[in-house]
Amino acid sequence: MLNTFTLPTKCSYLRTPCLNKMMFSHFGMTTNSQKIVNSITNHGIPVFHTPEIHIKPFLCRKSVCNLADIIAVFKQSERFYIVGIEIKEWNAVVNPKLALSYLETYRDTCEYFYLAAKRFSKATFEIEDLGLFDLNTMKVIKNPAYLFPDPDFRANLMKRIKKHYKVLADVVEDPFQRTLLEFQIRNDY
Repeated sequence: MLNTFTLPTKCSYLRTPCLNKMMFSHFGMTTNSQKIVNSITNHGIPVFHTPEIHIKPFLCRKSVCNLADIIAVFKQSERFYIVGIEIKEWNAVVNPKLALSYLETYRDTCEYFYLAAKRFSKATFEIEDLGLFDLNTMKVIKNPAYLFPDPDFRANLMKRIKKHYKVLADVVEDPFQRTLLEFQIRNDY
């Protein structure tokens, strides 16, 4: 008689199905962030991303979180946009109160913000500035609005990215400052 091997349907230590399931956190650290970042296409091309970075230049006890799950920088034309992404991997429905608390935390630093989850309440879709990303389909299901971040907070985050990761040396820190190359491209049209 042949021995047959069947794949387990549950991981005993996780108590969740483990086949064909992408996980986005492991012991509190964000994983597979590139899968989400590469699925967001409406802000240009992703040129940098990092998980677990401080959102603000100081610790804020009033904020719902101090570490961003993902901070990504996208390039569109000659403009660079900071996009914040918070991941809620649980099966519960994300409600507007939770969504607004994260939006307010990311608003000061990021130009766009997405909440990534498996399920959202209908009322969450009505939050104007919030972008929603479906972890089941790996697609943006609601585009965010521009958040007009605090120039000092955004500049501080961009400086920390440039200094710590040694990337994006030619990127302007201030979200409202333009480069000559950006003006040249606009005049070419």
